[in-house]
Amino acid sequence: MSAAVKPSTEGNVAAFLVSLGLHAAVVLLPFLAAPYAGVRPRPLELPNGIAMVGNSIEVDAPTADLAGTPAAPAPAPETDPVDVKSLPAEAAPAIEPAPLAALAALPRPHAKPKPKPVPSNNLAAATPGADAPTTGAPAAGTFGQEGLAPGVRRLGYAFTRAIPAATPGDDAWRQLPIGHVGTIRIELEVDSDNHLGALKHWQARPGEPAPPAVLERMVERTLVLLRAGQFALSGSNQPGSERLTIDVTLRDDAPEAEGADVVVQKKFDGATPTHAGSAYFRYGTGRAFEAKVTISPGR
Repeated sequence: MSAAVKPSTEGNVAAFLVSLGLHAAVVLLPFLAAPYAGVRPRPLELPNGIAMVGNSIEVDAPTADLAGTPAAPAPAPETDPVDVKSLPAEAAPAIEPAPLAALAALPRPHAKPKPKPVPSNNLAAATPGADAPTTGAPAAGTFGQEGLAPGVRRLGYAFTRAIPAATPGDDAWRQLPIGHVGTIRIELEVDSDNHLGALKHWQARPGEPAPPAVLERMVERTLVLLRAGQFALSGSNQPGSERLTIDVTLRDDAPEAEGADVVVQKKFDGATPTHAGSAYFRYGTGRAFEAKVTISPGR
């Protein structure tokens, strides 16, 4: 019967040291061989626990909370405060004054010329944008190259123009037979204030018959429209008298579609010393009135 062998304490310590050396060689071997192999060693992955063979002790790896905690950043180095007052001030750019000779050579603004005064007797012609008279109608207060005061009109032209405005209201023109109605000769005076004087009749030859009453009413109606105005003789700016001859004719033209007994058309052509004027109006029934106005020299 064999006797039991008691393990020696010295043998256990030797076995522990050998085991520890083998483990250390396994861990350090990749790092020692990396510079010579040209391959970067793979980071060591540690298990949750490291077990040692034999009578070794077991140590737990760090927990997840401790492993995931980031390292605190290193504090930035403190710098000394900068004194702003001690910094040098930036110098402003120097501006050199321009020489007097350069200033004198600069162009000077030109003054606008003042408008010339406009004569009071020709305001309508000098006003830009003024309404021009209609074709064939002289401007108010003018005849040829002779100027008149504003508002003064030539008598022969104004009388011809007023006939179509004043005459249609007389119902006799609708009832009279067509053809030549008659001739009336009148003489009108103009004073130094350009106002009309009394109405007179005159005869072209002795024994000339008196004009019809309808022509007398035509002249009276026309003068009603002219009495408030100011006029000058057709061929002069001086006071005097002017003779007019009015010859009237009636005719029947084509009636309007409705046949209304009202005035549907008016027109005129002003009389001058060298041109006989005409006045015209027409009713809707077709009855037409036409007067020829001639200016004769005064006495």
